[in-house]
Amino acid sequence: MMNWYTDTPGWMGTWMWVPALLIVVLLVVVMTTLLRANSRSGPAGVSALDTPLAIAGRRLAMGEITSDEYEKVRATLSKS
Repeated sequence: MMNWYTDTPGWMGTWMWVPALLIVVLLVVVMTTLLRANSRSGPAGVSALDTPLAIAGRRLAMGEITSDEYEKVRATLSKS
């Protein structure tokens, strides 16, 4: 006697691939979303939401600009 769950025609095997395919598609979508979000952060960890004053403050703290240059940037930004 044939078991219906093991000796079925090929169409039943096709349905077993659907969940596996959905998992693969879900993983690709998640990885793509994460990579795109990561690429938007910009150079040196500067996010798109940082203000110019915050960037200048960070540059002052890292020693890239002097305090006089920071004050000029702050004065220029406060005018606009």
